[in-house]
Amino acid sequence: MKKLIVIVAFFCNYFVSAQAVMESTYVDVPLNKVQRFIELHKKVTDLSQGEGRTVQGHWVYRHWYGSGAAIVIYDQYNSAQDAINDDFKAVYAKNYEALSAEDKKEMDAVFTEWWSFYNGHWDEMRVINYEKDFVSKEDVDWDIPFVFVVGTYNTKGKPSEMAEAYMDWQTRPLVAEGLQMGGGVTKHYKGAGADLEFFGAFKTMVDFATSISTQGTVNTAARNSFWSLVDGSHADQIYSHVGHLVDGTFDLAGKDK
Repeated sequence: MKKLIVIVAFFCNYFVSAQAVMESTYVDVPLNKVQRFIELHKKVTDLSQGEGRTVQGHWVYRHWYGSGAAIVIYDQYNSAQDAINDDFKAVYAKNYEALSAEDKKEMDAVFTEWWSFYNGHWDEMRVINYEKDFVSKEDVDWDIPFVFVVGTYNTKGKPSEMAEAYMDWQTRPLVAEGLQMGGGVTKHYKGAGADLEFFGAFKTMVDFATSISTQGTVNTAARNSFWSLVDGSHADQIYSHVGHLVDGTFDLAGKDK
């Protein structure tokens, strides 16, 4: 079985090292089956936790606007080697064997249906430096269905210069103003992805809409520097946070019921 490759997991209080590796999986689930996929994903994810996993963060988002896949899943690791060593299959199998016969039968059906959604999925690996390329407000409640905005760009210059220009133009000012919960930029490592992927989390769609009309109005030098380094067209996507791992359990966004 192909290893489950799964933000963004971008929240710095969960991370061990400043430089992290992201593995992103895009799953093109039919819109009328997204909720079912989420239900199945929680069951499979919960059963796959334990000794042998090296994943440091696991975040799931559902598509809201744009032309991207219906589901995007981010796994974060402390290194590329940890991503290779992450043994989802072995841990799942061990936990599965501890189930009763009746529960095994249920999970057989769950896993088969869940895995069927991965037909045609695609993935990539990216890196992020949390000391340089991420910023967030303090004491943020991430356990909500926040708005997650992603922009992908290629560059004709140095990725680090373009990343810094964007952070100075948009991310840092918006976080300082309180409109943005947090955000940053990842850089391409392997797979079929863009050079740079900028991401931002907003508490509500109103906050995001407000940010569009205000961002970049002060630091015009950073804005001009950013656009001078853009190569070709770019793509923007808007997602909604579905849930993430907390203490070995997939926690759905929002108050527990």
